Amino acid sequence: MAGTLRMMLAIAVLIAAGYGIFFLWTGTLPAHTFKVIGSYGILTLIVFVVTLITKPAGEKH
Repeated sequence: MAGTLRMMLAIAVLIAAGYGIFFLWTGTLPAHTFKVIGSYGILTLIVFVVTLITKPAGEKH
């Protein structure tokens, strides 16, 4: 579970860095920025729900 959290956080940082570079270059953010953030948030929630559902009950990791 911690590995999944770290992976999703790393991807979010990369997306934020890309938008940061775009903002520094142009001075504005694209119109679809909030759609991307929302979509990634929904994807992250789905990943965590599936991970919790499929995790074996006795696992101590």
